This record gives sequence, C-alpha cells and structure tokens, in this order.
Amino acid sequence: MRKELVIMEGIVGLILLEGIAVGAEPAPNRNQALAHLRAADARLLQSDYAGAERACRELLDTPRASAEDRTAAEWKLDFISVVRRLRPEHPRLFFNRETWPAVKSRALNEERKLLDAWRTSVAGIPDELPASDWGKRLMQAAFVYRVNRDPALFAKIQRMMLASLDFYEQTYAGAKTDNPNKGEVRAAGLDYPFTRIAWLAALDWLWEEFPAGERQRMAARMARHAHHHLTRFPKYRTWGADFYNSDNMYWYAGLVLLGPELDAADRARALALLEEGYSDHRKMFRSRGVGRDDDGDPGVNAEYTLAAGGLHTEYQFLFSWQAAVDPEIPAEWLRSELFPNCVLWNTLPGSRHFGIGFAWHKDNRFFAGLLDAQLTQYVHFFGKRNPELAATAGYFRQKLAAEWWEYRLPLAPFLLTGLSRTPAPRLPENLPLARHIETGGLVYMRSGHGENDTYALFNIGGGRQHSIHRDTTHFTLFKRGYLALDTGTRQSSSPTGGYPAEGHTSEYSGQTVAHNCVLIRMPGEVFPGYWGPEEGYISGNAGGQSQHSKVAKALAFETGPYYSYAASDATATYHPEKCAQMVRQFLFLMPDYFVVFDRVTSTKAEYPKTWLLHTVNEPLVAGREFRADHEQGRIFCRMLLPADAVLEGIGGPGKEFWADGRNWEISEAWWEQYGKDLNRRIPDTMGRWRVEVKPGAARKEDCFLHLIQVSERSVGQMVESRVTENGDQITLVFSAGPRTHTIRLNKSGDIGGHVRIEENGRRLVDKDLTRDIAPQAGLALVTQHGR
Repeated sequence: MRKELVIMEGIVGLILLEGIAVGAEPAPNRNQALAHLRAADARLLQSDYAGAERACRELLDTPRASAEDRTAAEWKLDFISVVRRLRPEHPRLFFNRETWPAVKSRALNEERKLLDAWRTSVAGIPDELPASDWGKRLMQAAFVYRVNRDPALFAKIQRMMLASLDFYEQTYAGAKTDNPNKGEVRAAGLDYPFTRIAWLAALDWLWEEFPAGERQRMAARMARHAHHHLTRFPKYRTWGADFYNSDNMYWYAGLVLLGPELDAADRARALALLEEGYSDHRKMFRSRGVGRDDDGDPGVNAEYTLAAGGLHTEYQFLFSWQAAVDPEIPAEWLRSELFPNCVLWNTLPGSRHFGIGFAWHKDNRFFAGLLDAQLTQYVHFFGKRNPELAATAGYFRQKLAAEWWEYRLPLAPFLLTGLSRTPAPRLPENLPLARHIETGGLVYMRSGHGENDTYALFNIGGGRQHSIHRDTTHFTLFKRGYLALDTGTRQSSSPTGGYPAEGHTSEYSGQTVAHNCVLIRMPGEVFPGYWGPEEGYISGNAGGQSQHSKVAKALAFETGPYYSYAASDATATYHPEKCAQMVRQFLFLMPDYFVVFDRVTSTKAEYPKTWLLHTVNEPLVAGREFRADHEQGRIFCRMLLPADAVLEGIGGPGKEFWADGRNWEISEAWWEQYGKDLNRRIPDTMGRWRVEVKPGAARKEDCFLHLIQVSERSVGQMVESRVTENGDQITLVFSAGPRTHTIRLNKSGDIGGHVRIEENGRRLVDKDLTRDIAPQAGLALVTQHGR
C-alpha cells in the first residue's frame, strides 16, 4: 500500500495517509496561507519550535489573510506552545518525577487500603497471558511495580503489554464496522478508551525500565493503532457529549508516545494524535463552559451526568496536563467550578435525585461511589480556589457516606494530594428556596434543605441543553417519598433504524405520556423514537409533544420566603397542527402547597386533552379529589377546573406503562442485563399508576386548575378551598393553619396573576406574579436586601 507523509493544514496537523487520495488543490487565494501552515507543521515535526512559530506569525502579519486562516494560525501557535512545554522525560502521564514522591506517600498511607487491593489484584494475574485487554490490570501492575520494584512482576508486565497490543490490533483488523461504538469493536470493549489509556500509563511509568528497542517497538505499535482509529473513524468525535468514547485516547497517546525514539512516520502519527486530542479537549472545555454559564452543570440527565457523566473526562485531562505540561491550569478550563451547586439542587433526602431525563429509575439513588469520586476530585482542584463550594462538596460527600468508585481513572485516589486544603463540610448560609438553572431549562424549588422538607422540580424549558425526553412542563414532587414522578426506564427499546422504533423506552418512557404533562391527541400524528428520527418513528400515538424542551419559552421565575413561581410556554413543543397554546403556571406556596394552572388550546375541538399526574401507588379517587402515598409521604390533589372534567386512575399490573391502548412492558433483555436484582418487580421509582383528568365535553379552549398538597402520610384530609370565576379571572382561596392564600389567575390574555398571603391578620405578600425571569448566578445567595 502506498504510504505518503502528507503535512496537512489546520486542526488535523500531521497525519499519515495510507492509500487515501489527497484532496483537490486548494483555491489560489488560500495557497499562501496554506504554505505558512505547512511550513509550521514541517518545522514542528523537526522540533524547530521557533521556526514553526515564525511561520504562523508571518501568516498573521499577512494583510489579506482570512479570519479562518488567522484562527488556524492562532490555534497552531497555541498547540506549538503545548509541544514546546511538554516534559521531555518520563514519567509524565498523571504524575512526574517531582510529584511521584507525594503520590507514592499517599498510596502508602491515606490510600493504603486501595494499594493493598491493587497488590492483591496484581498477585492474581496468571502466568499464561493470551491476547486480551489487560489494560486495567496493567495500570495496577505498573503502579505496584514502581512502589515495590519486583523483577518477576516486571517480566509479567512486559508480556501483558504485548498481549494487549496483539488484542487491540487483532480486533481492529477483524472489525468490519464503520462505527467504533458498534460491532466487533464494541463487543471487545474497545468503544471506550480507558484500558488503552491504562496501557499508555504503564508504558510511561516504566519507560526507563524497558530496553530501548522493546520500548520503541511497543510505542510504534500503539502509535499506529491509535492513529488507525483516528483515520478509520474520523467522524466519530464525542467531545461535544460526555467524551468517554475511544476518541478520548488521542491526547494521552500523543502525550506518552511523542519523542525521539519514534521514526519520522510514527512521530508524525504521535504528533497528529496529540494535536487532535488537545483540540478536542479545548473544544470540550469551551462547549461545556458555555453550557454551564453561571449556573453549573445543566442537570438535565442528573443521574447520569452527576455520576457517570463527563466531569471525569475533565479531571483526567487536568491531572495529565499538570504532570506533563504545566502545573497551572488555564482559567477557561475551570468552568466546572459550580459543580457542587448542581449537586445541591439535584439532591433529595437519602442521596436521591428527581429522576429527570436519561435515568434508570431503579431507585433514583445516585451512583454514590461515582458521585463521591467526582466530589472528591472537585475538592482537590478547587479547595483552595473556592473554599465555600468545596465545603458544599464535602457536605454531600458526608451525606453519601460512600466508598469511592472510579472505574475510568482508578489511579485518581493516589493523585489527590490537594485534599489537605479541604475546608470543613457545610452548606452555604442564605441559600435561596428556588433556583432557575437557565442552561438546562429547569427550576428547582424547596421549602428548606432538610430531610422533612418539600422538594419540587419543574421543567420550564428554553435551555441550551435539554432532557432527551419530550417532557416540557413536567414536575416532580418529593416529600418523605416520591409523590409525583417521572416514570418508566431507559435502555428498554430495540431500535430498528426504520419504522417503528419499538419498545418501552421509545414508546413510553421517553414520551410525554410518561410525565406529568398535558396530552393533545391528533389522529394520524407520528412521533420520533427515543433518540430522534434517525432511530425511526414509534407506532403509538398517545398525543404528546414532538419537540424537546429547548424550543419552549421560559416566561417567568421568582422566589422568596413565602412562595416560588415559574411559568412556561410549551406551545412549540407540540405539533403546530394540533396545538395553538399550551402554557403552564407552577406556583409553590410554602411549605406544602402547589397551584398548577394550564391554559390549553387545541386547533380543533375534537382533539382530546388529558392532564396527567403519575404516582407510585394506586390513587384513591373520590369525586374531584385523589390522594396517593409513597413511603412516608402523601399527595392530595383537587381538580378545580374544568368544571365538567372527570378523573380516572390508570395503572396496576399489566397497565403500569399504558400508552395508546397497550402496555409497553420492560423488555426481557432489560431484566436480564439491568434488572436481575429486582426479581421482576417494577420498582416504585418507575411509577405504576397515574391519574388522568379529561374535560367532559369537546372544545378548543380549556383551563386546567389543580391544587396540590403534600404531607406526611399521617395527614388525613386536604385543606378546604374555593374557586370563583369573574370574566377572564379565576380566584382560588384556601387556608392552611394561620395563613390564608388568595391566588388570582388569568384565563386569557396576559400570562400572570396575583398572590396575597395573610397570617393572623398580617399581610405577608400582596403582589402581582412576575412576568420576568429573576436573574440568578452561582449559589444565588440571598442577602438582607433581597437577592
């Protein structure tokens, strides 16, 4: 096969094209710019850093250089500065010669238990080592060797290195897939990068122990393997998501392998890997920084994001950067500083979460060991920079009381030499009682921060990021148990790539019917599958939303000591041929009452509307009220409008996940792979019942008004209330203890209303509901003057 060393312009850097035709010549007006960039690449390959920088600056000084070319030159200068600063000697992956003594000391002292576990694991490595992926145990063995210096273990490490390389090469040689996340590559576990990063760590840590020839041959083979992945699967880049697929290995491969031992072709490969990896991580930090803004992580898939998600990727990179390039971390890479704020608002008593989005709903508990790992690493990196948030992280670590579990970078506990800066665990004082996370389009409300408080989540929509579900205006309520919840589970569908996308997750849990929302059913409407139209279209039509929450409009948000309020216009999430208006106003009156008001207009009267509220256990329906229990909590709900509406409970055995006339049961494959510990019992937190509220007559316009009370299970009845209508205004009045609440809402026209709260003759609140979004940033602490 023809091999040609081609120096490419731009972000790709130096790549070796094997049997791939070089593209057409660039347009004449770009020739000069490309000549400068190619010259920079050529000098960089020769380690002529000054010459490479000079070529880039000459391009920047060119008067007619385009914005694109200037950006390419500035990027190249940044990358050259990284290569120039790259530590020449090994080790340099995760620790170096200067930091190793502290890492070793931590392993022998604070983390002795983990080190002993690694020693036990290493002692169990067999003498016969077939071609297999030994990466994880290689990292363990190499670390243990650096501590113990056992010659017999080193000989075994040498064989493990070669057996792993054989496995990687054989897997890719036999793979027919054009997608690295499918087929033979996935079946071999190589759709993830972690074991190959572990292999690279072993090579790096024992670099001087290997004979020069053996070291060069192994480094060259790994450079070719990683570069083969880069050129074979160039379109599969996951930096914009959680970034834990195989393309994450490029930075680490280039960082370890780049050096004088490689010949020119393999050095070009290693340099390309380093440049691609650095570029991907820079883009990841920039993208996540925008997504977090001044809120922290959006929290749209909290169970996943706060434990198994992408923050591990950032910490792993930062450890490697500090060891190999610079102890100082650029400020723009530290936008995860508000991570504990996201944990704070997503955490319920018992280290549980709201179950929003891409969640299993097995028990709605965080993966405690994984979350503990993220919080602990947070303290390491941010303890000195932001002691208040580090104290918050410590508070939740105490609540988790979990044993660290970090399967992606299992070395991390040994690297946490910054924990000596840990402040005393505590929650910040003067926290607000509601937080609008604008980036995720979510509003969190609570009566306090204790075990017996009331907690609510409202999907207001309009965020840059969104849940994969079609769940705008959904709300979850928690008080001593899950009282109104997000239902179903993930990973229980069989995508067909066509019509239909079958199964529980596509037909039920990802659809609006599985949430506390409003349905509008238009005959003949089709809905995309869980991941979108590329998965196909589902066969059912329950009447839900067809778009995600980012197209909704957040209309209002405010919070204070007596109430919190949010409003959402979700009209655009429904098919425009069936929905003319869908607006929800969500009012939380401290400490236990909610007013949910929906203005719904269908384009045709014959398109039926259904208001939904999901419960764990069977609701007790009595006239216009129902109640349901979970654990030690109880929910009461009174349907106030429409006046002619009827209530019906749906669920129980054979109807837990009912949608469009059938039950979408959890698949056999799900029970086998994910639910063996459940003994075929549908968990409480997947939901088993719901109440449907339907108008008694067909009409285009309906207003749904519900008063909800949450309480201890011991409470026997709901508060009394009365509703009056005067033209286009509705007035709701109810008393709870010494407080009387009077709420006025508009049936048409402006989205708004008025709230008055009185206590023992004293007026606590008397004001219009806001039509604005109250600004919040960071912890949004409340001052004596308000916000």
